[in-house]
Amino acid sequence: MKNLTFGYILVCVTFVCICEISSEDNSSRPFQLRLVKMLCIDQPYTRAILHHCKTVLRRNQPTLLNLSLTVPEVITECFVSLKIEYKFNLYQPFLFDTMIEGCQFLRTRPVDPLSTYLYNIFEETLPTVVRPCPHGNRTYDILWTMDERLSPRSVPAGDYRVTAHWRLEDNVTLLNLQIYCTVRRKGIFRSMIEW
Repeated sequence: MKNLTFGYILVCVTFVCICEISSEDNSSRPFQLRLVKMLCIDQPYTRAILHHCKTVLRRNQPTLLNLSLTVPEVITECFVSLKIEYKFNLYQPFLFDTMIEGCQFLRTRPVDPLSTYLYNIFEETLPTVVRPCPHGNRTYDILWTMDERLSPRSVPAGDYRVTAHWRLEDNVTLLNLQIYCTVRRKGIFRSMIEW
């Protein structure tokens, strides 16, 4: 009976330690990242059928981005442009503005640190979409949210807009998304200093 009780206590202590460590990792960020809204722009798309593109706000939980898109043809070449903008008075380019051939990017793993970081985020959160080409000839139903634990250690407070644009080889838009995020510093003192 003593060994059973000791084992039970050991398991409970281990569980509490693991919970404290994981909550410490999530709360160690000095900021709070929130997805505000998602817009699908440049509609209607000529080579894809957009069923819905909406933001699902949830109380005390991260915002979900809900997207359903049917691509009726097989895609072997797709160009993806990704741009991050920071809002001063207007949105202005910030840190990342690139265009890549998506199928080549998925075939050969990225080598620069920022692309590797973005690739790992999407590989963990959207494993069914992040796979080598061919793509298409199916419906993509995506529920996605940005987990704070996947965010960088330090992000300047403010409002951001992330624009992701997928184009086919003949420069026809497959999907054009704008995701609006906000970053706020935690704590009254820090937010008053930045204010």
